[in-house]
Amino acid sequence: MTHDDFVLHCCTHLGKTQREIEEDYYFVDLPELLMLKNQSRARELLENLDVVSYPHIIDDKAREGIIKRITNSLPKPAETPPQSAEEQYQAHLARMKGGG
Repeated sequence: MTHDDFVLHCCTHLGKTQREIEEDYYFVDLPELLMLKNQSRARELLENLDVVSYPHIIDDKAREGIIKRITNSLPKPAETPPQSAEEQYQAHLARMKGGG
């Protein structure tokens, strides 16, 4: 593989321009970056495979494992501070009126 082929390969796999690859990255780091990108893509493909095969899996333990892996990767909602009884009541009234 020539230097130009390697730079082109890095551009397509890392989503960067030739100028960015040549000026913003050290060439000794590029193989490691390509490997990390490939691992990320492989992880994504395995997750997709889990989702597609889920309806066909009979083993309940395997199904629970798939659900647990998917839910663990979801972003966690921000914790809301506890509300007083009055604040909860006002929020309930606002929802009943259609105000939020």
